[in-house]
Amino acid sequence: MARNLSGMKRHRQSEKRRLANRARKSTIRTFTKKAVTAAEGGDFEGAAKYQKVVQGLVDKAAKLSMFHENSAARRKSRLAKRISTLQQGQAK
Repeated sequence: MARNLSGMKRHRQSEKRRLANRARKSTIRTFTKKAVTAAEGGDFEGAAKYQKVVQGLVDKAAKLSMFHENSAARRKSRLAKRISTLQQGQAK
């Protein structure tokens, strides 16, 4: 634990940021799971809606430096690919 004022302030700030980042990442995981579950159930309109939400959240996280830009792009790409694969599997 820090002993000077600036160190204690940094500790408080980092704790707030850690909790905010954790909540944001949890939300991204939740909506990703919802998108995949909807696609597996055959509700591709719902999956597209959730996918759009996930993309916005991931872009925002990348903008706030929670994810590297390439990492954000990879997450979005993998989700789109997974939904597309499920949709093609349903069409057959």
